[in-house]
Amino acid sequence: MEEKIQEVVEKVKDLLLPILEEGGFELVDVEFVREPVGWVLRIYADRPGGGITISDCQWISERIGTVLDVEDIIHHSYNLEVSSPGLDRPLKTQRDFERHKGTVVKIKTQEPMDNQRNFKGEIVSTSERGVTIHDVSRNSEVEIPYENIKSARIDIDSLFNK
Repeated sequence: MEEKIQEVVEKVKDLLLPILEEGGFELVDVEFVREPVGWVLRIYADRPGGGITISDCQWISERIGTVLDVEDIIHHSYNLEVSSPGLDRPLKTQRDFERHKGTVVKIKTQEPMDNQRNFKGEIVSTSERGVTIHDVSRNSEVEIPYENIKSARIDIDSLFNK
């Protein structure tokens, strides 16, 4: 089941990227999940530099909705949602981390690093291998490989406590 879900997500991304490029948007994430209301295809988009409006989301929704109807890659009913990733957007790529250099993030790893899975610290630098943060609990720099990152988000509290 997980394979089929990932296959749908990848196909949607392939169909979505030219649409987003045409509108000057960037893809943040795509989720295809089963919720109490049924299946939901959730697309998170943003503008480079931030700031996506409701009418932008509607524009994206209309275009991808039409393409999805024509391509018929999802063979059952689902709800389509297009939205902004919000302030606590997930950080997934080197570009995401690079864009938020100097910002405090919370990172959960898949595998422990020195008996630790949860990290919080300011992004110091990025490389092709991973992101380096100044970890508050260790008061030192830690490089976390991208492939070991389970989830990463901006620490919202630190944005408002500056």
